[in-house]
Amino acid sequence: MYLSFVPASIHGIMLKRIATGIFFLFIPLLNAAAHPHVFVKTSEEFVWKGEKLSGVWETWQFDRFFSSDIISWLDKDKDGDFNEVESKQVHDNAFINLKNYYFYTFIRQGTKRTNPAGVQNFRAHVQDGVMIYRFFIDLSHYTGHDLYFAVYDYTYYTDVEYLEPVKLTYDSSTVHPSYSIKENKEYPVYYDPCGPATDTSVHYKWAPGLQTYYPREIHITW
Repeated sequence: MYLSFVPASIHGIMLKRIATGIFFLFIPLLNAAAHPHVFVKTSEEFVWKGEKLSGVWETWQFDRFFSSDIISWLDKDKDGDFNEVESKQVHDNAFINLKNYYFYTFIRQGTKRTNPAGVQNFRAHVQDGVMIYRFFIDLSHYTGHDLYFAVYDYTYYTDVEYLEPVKLTYDSSTVHPSYSIKENKEYPVYYDPCGPATDTSVHYKWAPGLQTYYPREIHITW
């Protein structure tokens, strides 16, 4: 569990940059402070169609401190939730910038990591003062019966925690999937704690100045 405090002035600057569309919502403004400032709890639901893995629903719950900033900005009617129009504004002004960070989603088969080209059916909600994202990622083009799925921020600005159990939706007459979650120390990710805020590079090979991050992966077999 991480604890952190970000001064209100930093959040003011962050929101100004969000509004101008220059920086992604979660980019650290002070990269030298290489520890999380935003906290996300993520739930996954993997869906099969017959024997084929179709995709995964991701649901992200943000910390209350960060949620309050975005709710006050984009909940225009101040009813404590995002309606469809406001949800689209969240998508268009905030979420879509995640494409520059691979939607924080990494899929591995063997030694090769790939990322989704986009997401489907995005919807933002607010529940008890907590901002929630829900969206679908198509996995139908992956072959075989073994896949590693991970959600993390390789810039180490956002802490991501998996909520269990992972949900598996399938027809038991055709497939019998299972999962486990494990920290992967064989295929680490490296990050630059002093890199510029505009650096979106993913480092898979160590170099001087880089620090090591071991992703926690959801291993799906079926």
